[in-house]
Amino acid sequence: MCASFEAKFSVTQLVEIFAEVGIGLVFKDGLPNLTPEDEVRPTNRTVLVRQSGEDAEGLMASFGFSPPVRADGRRAGPVINYRSEGRTFTNKSASGRALIPVSGFFEFTGDSTPKTRWKLHDPDDHILMLAALWRVEEEAVRFSLLTAEPGPDVAPFHTRGVLPLPPARWADWLGGEVPSQELLIPPPSGTLIATPTPRSTPSRAQPKPVPPPALGELF
Repeated sequence: MCASFEAKFSVTQLVEIFAEVGIGLVFKDGLPNLTPEDEVRPTNRTVLVRQSGEDAEGLMASFGFSPPVRADGRRAGPVINYRSEGRTFTNKSASGRALIPVSGFFEFTGDSTPKTRWKLHDPDDHILMLAALWRVEEEAVRFSLLTAEPGPDVAPFHTRGVLPLPPARWADWLGGEVPSQELLIPPPSGTLIATPTPRSTPSRAQPKPVPPPALGELF
């Protein structure tokens, strides 16, 4: 489960890290003017990477699929997480697989508000690539993050987890030919570390961080 994430990186950094694994990254709509984002939330726009011919294409997209309309005509919130188990994901003309670059994503602990916010990130602060789906809705590109049973680093925080893919599998995921269930595997222990990251609240004291529960307390 992931409702928000951090996106602090430049276009140059993205191009370089894809080049390191032999993937050309192009921006057909021109280079976006990226600014460091402390928190990308549902409906916000951020960089999405998808397959485009022999290269990967970077473009700006909105976080969350449009929700279905309820029987009473009302809509729920955007669909920001999409369950991966038991499903097959391929690339089509108006939808497909994607990667979402993040510098970390957020989870919470505690029973009272404000809860303790934790940033889960790479131990060396490398950019993570989260598995996602994209589709065109009303001529706009939107995306939802894929989730699975949590790996050991995420399990203390939530019963579901997003899926950061290792660099060696980025091309396999984007290409669309390798079966999705071979790739959508929770990362092993030590892939992520958690750092308490309270939101800025200058008008009042910050709450004392609540540690994540021990794994045995989840069941």
